[in-house]
Amino acid sequence: MEIKWYQLLFQIINFGVLVWLLNRFLYRPIINIIEQRNKKIIDSIKAAEDTLKEKTKIEELKKLARAEAEKEAVKIVEAAQKLAEAKAKEIMSQAKAEADEQMGKKMAAATGELEAQEKAIAGRLSDLVVKTTARILKNSLSASQQKAIISGQIKKLKRIK
Repeated sequence: MEIKWYQLLFQIINFGVLVWLLNRFLYRPIINIIEQRNKKIIDSIKAAEDTLKEKTKIEELKKLARAEAEKEAVKIVEAAQKLAEAKAKEIMSQAKAEADEQMGKKMAAATGELEAQEKAIAGRLSDLVVKTTARILKNSLSASQQKAIISGQIKKLKRIK
């Protein structure tokens, strides 16, 4: 078999034209499409990473806000407890003052009643003395009878007191 140089040269030129055409119209557009897709994927990955970073920052801010809110809640509760204690003390002092005032009024009323009863007893006592004296003078009693009457009256007075 003999090699034909013009055919070999023509085949080489045809192969070169085919490689150039494939490179120009098929290989480069495919490579460009692949590069564009790779670029989109890389951009998407970067965006996802940025989103994750933002998410962690937001979660940290939420934790800080939650901690601040808890501190404020504790402060508010403590202030409310102090206010309630102060109010309770105030109410207790007012109640004690009212009770003391009521006791004073009751004591004054009881003292008034006691004085009235003492006056009534004194009046009865003087009536008894007058009646006893009248009996003594009326019947001229003996000494033993006078002692019996006086001791009886003293017993009545002791019962009254």
